[in-house]
Amino acid sequence: MTFTPSQKFLLFWLIFISGLVIGKYSNFPLLILGWLTGLWGLLWWSKQEEWVELLALGATAAGAGMIVWQLTGGETWLHLNFLSQLSTWLETLRNSIGERIFAVLPEPHGSLLGGIIFGNKVQLDKDLVDAFRVVGLTHIIAVSGYNLTILSKNAETLLRGWLGRKAMWVSLGLILFFVIITGAPASILRAAVMATTIIWARMIGRPSRSVNLLILAAGVLAIFEPKIVFSIGFQLSVVATYALVRLAPIINIPLSRLPIPNAISSILAETLAATLLTAPLIVAYFERLSIVSPLTNILVLPLIPLLMGLGIIGIILLFSLPPLGKLAIFICWPILQWIISVTGWFAELPWAATSTSLGMWWTVALMVAIIVGVEMLNRLAEQRQPDLLAQLEVLPQ
Repeated sequence: MTFTPSQKFLLFWLIFISGLVIGKYSNFPLLILGWLTGLWGLLWWSKQEEWVELLALGATAAGAGMIVWQLTGGETWLHLNFLSQLSTWLETLRNSIGERIFAVLPEPHGSLLGGIIFGNKVQLDKDLVDAFRVVGLTHIIAVSGYNLTILSKNAETLLRGWLGRKAMWVSLGLILFFVIITGAPASILRAAVMATTIIWARMIGRPSRSVNLLILAAGVLAIFEPKIVFSIGFQLSVVATYALVRLAPIINIPLSRLPIPNAISSILAETLAATLLTAPLIVAYFERLSIVSPLTNILVLPLIPLLMGLGIIGIILLFSLPPLGKLAIFICWPILQWIISVTGWFAELPWAATSTSLGMWWTVALMVAIIVGVEMLNRLAEQRQPDLLAQLEVLPQ
């Protein structure tokens, strides 16, 4: 079997990330490790047989990952001090915005809108937060990379039919706004890098390279902060992004045949793909499985980009044209009420969620099996329906 340069590139970064994990639990002498990695690197760059080159590539990547971990101890070594200064000013701005929202919307609608836009669930009623947890919707009120990944992709899909390629610029603008308004926490910065990478792949017309770019982004982020490979937020962001670029187009094949707008079928496919692929990680970390999560996410997530758009426009107008700003904020009320109602209805079901657990190795095995299955489905779809799959992946001009 011959590997293409693209496959070798992907293999290198996957093994490098694995090397970071090995580095945490091993204690090889750094000098010897560096010497061996250098030798393997020289062997890799020399002209060798295919199997020797692959072995050298793997050893070099694993050694590099272990070296990075030992040199950094897994800690961040690149610090952006200006972000902490910016966060203080943004905290004051968020408080001011929150007061203006609460003056227009009743509770819990005001707190819910603030939670969705700013990722602040502190002011939300505890019972409502618990209900979100039961039905698998906690991520819409959390500052998380998973949230940003889904929202930016849904926004692009929703606007694609109207704006064509310009929809990607709107999505990039949403990412930038979310990064700034949330105070640029590390989780959002990481997710912004990955989401922007995928959008860039679509902008240059190479959606097939999205997985390589995703792994490259994850690997580069791990170089600057090695310990993030153990972060649930980082793992959810990577898995959700992978689901959007590899599983969503497959799910969208049957959905695209339904008598519904293409934008809606795409958003449903993206929502379902991300929900299904992140489920094993959520069970492993939180020991809870929301049975109704796929359905509640389908009923709620497609409305979140619209809600955020109205909310952001309303916030801007509140500071410039208060009457119009209040109107835009008030228009959010029916959508917020729908979210609250859906959450309440499903949370009352006795079988809505169940407590369960999944060990680390079972989680790894299950995720590997799922990814292999997704890749096999993609290969099958490329053979049987290449034109339709390409049409679902490529953004219209």
